[in-house]
Amino acid sequence: MIRKSLTFDKLIEIFLFISVFSIFLDSYQLFSIPLSWMGSGLLFVTTFLIYLKEHIKIDKLFLLISIICITPTILSILLNDYFVIDLLYISLRLFSFLCFSFTIYIFFKSNYKELGIKVIKSVFLLAITVSLYTFFAQLFNFYEPFRNRPGTGILGFDTQTNFWISGSHRLVGTFREPVFLVSLLFPCFLVIHYKSINSKFFYLFSGILFGLTKSELALFFILFFFIIEILSKNFNHKVMIFLIVFTTCFFVSIKECDISPNNIECPQYDSSVTTEIIDDLTDSQASSPSSFEFNNKERLDTLSFTQEYLSKNTGFGFSSTNKKYTDYLSKNVSNEMYLTNRTLPKYLNVKYLSKSFGTGRYFLTYEDINIQNNFLFNLFSMGMFYLVILVLAAIYLINANFKSGIKIIFVILSISLAAYEDLLPIFGLYLSLMFTMEKNANK
Repeated sequence: MIRKSLTFDKLIEIFLFISVFSIFLDSYQLFSIPLSWMGSGLLFVTTFLIYLKEHIKIDKLFLLISIICITPTILSILLNDYFVIDLLYISLRLFSFLCFSFTIYIFFKSNYKELGIKVIKSVFLLAITVSLYTFFAQLFNFYEPFRNRPGTGILGFDTQTNFWISGSHRLVGTFREPVFLVSLLFPCFLVIHYKSINSKFFYLFSGILFGLTKSELALFFILFFFIIEILSKNFNHKVMIFLIVFTTCFFVSIKECDISPNNIECPQYDSSVTTEIIDDLTDSQASSPSSFEFNNKERLDTLSFTQEYLSKNTGFGFSSTNKKYTDYLSKNVSNEMYLTNRTLPKYLNVKYLSKSFGTGRYFLTYEDINIQNNFLFNLFSMGMFYLVILVLAAIYLINANFKSGIKIIFVILSISLAAYEDLLPIFGLYLSLMFTMEKNANK
């Protein structure tokens, strides 16, 4: 019996390791199926095995909350006609949410939380190693596995960006974008930081990892991290190392063509000409009108959409939130196209002296775009009930234990601000591991 138990534990450990690492392989796919999806599926299988092994009973309140959360989506499916491809998309969204709920509940109840922390720490360290290698591989043309998953552009077959001619090179690791790396790895870092004893090297390389992404989201998280550490009286020399290293790596510019001018992606011209070209590109970007608004367009769009639809939010369902968001953004484009068709060419000559066709965001009229904010997507998908759950959870956690509560709330915040819209199973794992016994937390 003991031998069987040890064998099962080893199997769970292996499955957890493979699933979590696969989820971090955001840049890759196999037979057109993203490895991160496969990892999420394996994490669900692992969780289900634990559920069977420990005979965990599903609480009726948990079932009721889950049903209420997916009700807007179910109603949307019943009241609308969808194509097969749309139904597949909705099914994936539902599967992701149900796996998230199942994972957080089972691991919260199970005796495998200690093992879970051990595994995600091992995978996190591996992710740091691989990410730093890819960073230098891109700088100096070392070998790097081909990134075969499409980028996040509108057209669906965009190449992933890992070269910046006029800006500092950014660490993307095994992810399609730096913000995706921060979205998945920072809450992982928080769980490890709060629930295990770590060396100085862990904080040193973690600071390098997040700093080199040059992600504004990472900077925002670091500011909150500093505040939480002060409030929980956990600010020590290890945290100081992490903050100093992060700040240094974040603000120091590392231009690929300056460090490695022979890089195949850099312009192979006379150095003076190359410098002039780069300077012209930088100047044109800096002097372009409304540069701040352009760089923050997505954030401004989500804020204006929230302001417009918050009072009307009864839950649009996972199937309709992005459609509502796109319809809202496409109003100006639709009006522009109407006026162009009615008054061409006089309208263009008067309104757009530069011969530009207005916003140029015509894809909004035929392609849905993602809101790319975990909290807002789920708030508008499930309705205000989602906000009520978060508020009640925060009140309960603070009343139960202030020091522990603010740490868990911070993990929830880091997930809520993630660029991934779905409540992924890995997020459920992170949250459940935060309820491990305090004796494993950092001192």
